[in-house]
Amino acid sequence: MEIIKMNNTSVFALICSAMMLSTPAIAESNYDMGGMVRVNYSYVDYDEASKDKYGDMKFEVAAFSFNGEMDDFGVSMEYRLRADFDAIKHGYAYYTPNDDTMIRAGVTKVPFGNIGFISNSFWLSLQYYVGFEDDYDTGFSVQFDGENSRTDVAFFKGAENSASMTNRFAADLYTGTVNGTEYTAEESNQINLRQSFFVDTFGIKSTIGASVEYGQMYDNATGNNDNRYAYAVHYDGTLNGWNVQAQYLKYEFDTAPEQNAVALSVVGAAYEVASEASSITANVSKTAELSWGTFKFYNDFNVLMPEHDDFDDSYQNVTGMSVANGPLLAWFDFIVGKNMLWSSRSNHVGLQDEFGDWDKKININLGYYF
Repeated sequence: MEIIKMNNTSVFALICSAMMLSTPAIAESNYDMGGMVRVNYSYVDYDEASKDKYGDMKFEVAAFSFNGEMDDFGVSMEYRLRADFDAIKHGYAYYTPNDDTMIRAGVTKVPFGNIGFISNSFWLSLQYYVGFEDDYDTGFSVQFDGENSRTDVAFFKGAENSASMTNRFAADLYTGTVNGTEYTAEESNQINLRQSFFVDTFGIKSTIGASVEYGQMYDNATGNNDNRYAYAVHYDGTLNGWNVQAQYLKYEFDTAPEQNAVALSVVGAAYEVASEASSITANVSKTAELSWGTFKFYNDFNVLMPEHDDFDDSYQNVTGMSVANGPLLAWFDFIVGKNMLWSSRSNHVGLQDEFGDWDKKININLGYYF
């Protein structure tokens, strides 16, 4: 008997076909399919090849999404494809037993930090690169909505795919060799709690909240379970198109005393981050409805301060503008970084600064959403 081998893309195509064939079971008004295609231009001032070519423009990502609902049950998924890999962004089923409660199970968003994002730019915040913004893991979450509050609790058994893979769109612990060091810990048994309050004072609509996270790290070399902790306090306020965001994060991965670093992976790459650090994000933006669409002007500032004496602070500042008009969305970002992964020539977050320079880059992302 011939065995048919299928890659991830083939499996995804079959899933999409099955969903389209099954949609008569769902009321037509209660499901939709969509996606997006994006290209990216970057000019990097510390890369001679980029300077010689006046930058590079490449295909960034394509995505397909499906959302469906029938009675009190629903499903939501998004699958993304890049030139070098493809992976799930999220995929979960949900149940709404009443108007105030939603239960999600699958690859779902980790309720940690500001509701939504703690950034305005395409580049996201520094906290994304240490695993605490726009993170998705495998487990379940429960959302309770009060009159002026929201409570999120969640349990995640592990990351959305294997710890030995870099094919992911959310930063998680990585098992493998990075810069000559072998890392063997993977995420497991994570608990999250986030409490948010919604306040309207003098016309300022504010969201004030706090988040805590506890999880284990399973060491594949020793069989031991080590601990990891994080907490954050966060604020998001809007008045007359102006928005202010602020978040303080403290995290710790329990590692061997001589190591002081862990390995993470995201979007096809693995890198090292300080195992214990605090981080501050402070953003300001202004949104304006103009003749050609919705414009947002912003500045996002981030710093990460490692606890280890031999390590140095990492900085990232993004000044930019986004433009949205119908299916089109574009980001125009000027990024300044120091000792920061992908914002500078450093290939880590919060380790020893080998260069000591502030680096700059221009990034333009153009997307069509359908």
